Amino acid sequence: MKSHKRVVVIGGGAVGCSILYHLALAGVTDTLLLERDELTSGSTWHAAGNIPTYATSWLGMRAGNYGWQMYKDLAEKVDSPITYRHTGAFWPAHTKERMELFGHIEGIARSAGFDLHRLSPSEMDAMHPFWSPDDTVLGGIMDPYEGDIDPSQLTQALAKGARELGAEVRRFSPVTSIARKPNGEWIVSTANDEITAEIVINAAGFYGAKIAEMAGLKTPVITLEHQYLVTEPLAALEEHPELFPLVRDPDIRFYLRRERNAFLLGSYAHAGRPAWPEDGPPDDFAHQLFPDSVEDILEVLEDTIVHVPLLAEAGAQRFVNGPIAYAPDALPLVGPSAGAPNFYHATGVQIGITHSAAIGKAMAEWITEGETEWDLAAWDPRRFGEWATPDYAHARASEHYDLQYAIPYPHRNMASGRPVQRTPLYEQLKSSGAVMGQIAGWERAFWFETNECLDTGKLSFIEEPWHAAVRQECLTVAESVGVMDHGGFTKFTVEGPGAEAYLDRVFCGTIPKPGRIKLSYMLTPKGRIWSEATIARLSNDRFLLCGPTLANLRDFDWLNAMLPEHGVTLSPSHAKDGALMVMGPKSRDILAQLTDADLSAEAAPWMSVAEIQIADFDVIAMRVSYVGELGWELHVASSDLPALYQSIMAEGAKFGVTQFGSYALNSMRIEKGYHGWGSDFGTEYTLFDAGLSAFARPDKGDFQGKSALLNQQNSAAEWEWVGLEVTTPSPWPLASEPILKENQNVGYITSATHGARTGKMLVLGYIQRGTIAMGEQCEICVLGETYQATRHSPAQYDPQNKRMRQ
Repeated sequence: MKSHKRVVVIGGGAVGCSILYHLALAGVTDTLLLERDELTSGSTWHAAGNIPTYATSWLGMRAGNYGWQMYKDLAEKVDSPITYRHTGAFWPAHTKERMELFGHIEGIARSAGFDLHRLSPSEMDAMHPFWSPDDTVLGGIMDPYEGDIDPSQLTQALAKGARELGAEVRRFSPVTSIARKPNGEWIVSTANDEITAEIVINAAGFYGAKIAEMAGLKTPVITLEHQYLVTEPLAALEEHPELFPLVRDPDIRFYLRRERNAFLLGSYAHAGRPAWPEDGPPDDFAHQLFPDSVEDILEVLEDTIVHVPLLAEAGAQRFVNGPIAYAPDALPLVGPSAGAPNFYHATGVQIGITHSAAIGKAMAEWITEGETEWDLAAWDPRRFGEWATPDYAHARASEHYDLQYAIPYPHRNMASGRPVQRTPLYEQLKSSGAVMGQIAGWERAFWFETNECLDTGKLSFIEEPWHAAVRQECLTVAESVGVMDHGGFTKFTVEGPGAEAYLDRVFCGTIPKPGRIKLSYMLTPKGRIWSEATIARLSNDRFLLCGPTLANLRDFDWLNAMLPEHGVTLSPSHAKDGALMVMGPKSRDILAQLTDADLSAEAAPWMSVAEIQIADFDVIAMRVSYVGELGWELHVASSDLPALYQSIMAEGAKFGVTQFGSYALNSMRIEKGYHGWGSDFGTEYTLFDAGLSAFARPDKGDFQGKSALLNQQNSAAEWEWVGLEVTTPSPWPLASEPILKENQNVGYITSATHGARTGKMLVLGYIQRGTIAMGEQCEICVLGETYQATRHSPAQYDPQNKRMRQ
């Protein structure tokens, strides 16, 4: 049998059925869900069913809150029974560092509009009839929104609601192949029939990688084991029918809740165990489980009993050790697949019951509107490229499992699976003291050890080993010169007689003249900021675009979707694939000794580009600076990178050259008030919100997002991007913490640093427009404490750009 559908969803778990239901709510009912077995097969049927909203990001908190808000009324809405209990949850803390984290989480929740709040030990004791603190419990945090739900009933209700609105569900229809037709449609073949689909959504859970492979795609979904224990019924619970909070103890590494008249105890207190690491899941794995691993639970049970003595009376009714899908960073893979128009992923969802509602919402928005309400860059599948091999994915996901309840320090540098992508300077940088980290698979120096500052591995919210070393890197760049190997710089080549006209439609600003450079922005149809690129015009019809490393695949898809049929060639790379930053007041003195080209301010002014030779190597020399100093970005073939680097370092030795890394780069750009993609702007902001409207030219010809931009021009922006100086001693502020005015939340932090060159603790962030005037005092929250701050210009270092122009 052959049929045609607008959308085919593959996978009948909570995620797939949520997508089908949300599409139906949005009016898209020419849809078909294919499930290889019965609905809820895979991870859904055995899931614990908890719905936490505690998270370390706005996106995570929003997802959890959207889930419980939707699911609490779903049974009545679709007339299908669902056992749902709204219990709340508290998290005890046994260390000072954990309490600092809870202060941070409280701040994130406040800035996002939610009420997660810290508790005393006695407050937690009073909430739970069977839990008691001891003198190790310092406090905790309350998630008032958490509850638990029956995953199978939830999934069936979503499917019923979708069916009643016109969607179709086919059970016992395993997909056997997926092929793309010349017109862009997809042929999805099953054991029973063949369907032509305009759009395919891979919601196959831990089968996600196999479904992707059928379509000729790759996605790094792997499977780990996760286990919980359900005790035998307890008389004390039967005599106490009232609800009480779920307990999550991240230091002991367990979660515990009521399951009827028994307890459900789960634990992450063991290393991540990959399932099927060689060939992936077998085709017939549906309602099976893995063998029990009793030792894993016993390891934490003794410590748990200290706080829940009733557990000592409970026997084990059953162990549930089932498969759980993971991406390498433990975040979902949700959104368009790289290089495959109209193929979407919604897989690798570690907490599928919690996130299934938000994923359904997001997928419906992608398909009906072309963009999402929330910025989903952190979940975009295109954050992983070919470099995310199965070996890497297994190693990294296993490490994340082991760190599930660890304190998420912002500078934790994970080592598993590395290195996978490196420049020819990798070994040389390491031998000179580079502490390497990973960005989009690329090894990059984060900072450089010195005799006084060694990488001890210490993690803290207050002071870490790299702070002093990075301060010195910044100061040397300001006083002399610094060199950075910027491995993995996103680069696109645009060539052809239609190149200028094409870029003019893609970007909201004007296109630079030959030999010049401009920073410009790509907008969504609704006028939100998709991404940015530095546009270097090498000649009339040749351009080099440089953008954020993490946005490589998603931005190439964006550019490719608007490419005309003729007259323009777009390439996802450039022959000059290496990049060195040479920054500082002595940079011209060094480079002038290595080239015959005129590097004077008159011949090579700020924001200019030239193809020259340096140390006898062909280089694209760009007079741009993300650090606020005189300097050049030198784009060179990787094969020439080591020798060019050696020549620059040898000449630079006469001037006290230093090497600097990503931490110093980030600190200096914050001092300059420069935006960072993914931190200071994204798809939830307009150019007017972000203070970037000067980069747009609405009076030029048509471009993506123009009509929305014109409408925005005529109304006041909701948000205002500002700079603050923290005027009382404080720890380093963290992203998403609140900005306060008279103790009222008026905004939130996006970036912060202790500026080495300014000597100031600096914050960038958003406030509700008009709430804090220039020079006016306000407060910020850091780790749960309040500190004084003053609003000033975001550009605190050389605001007139004199140093870069010299």
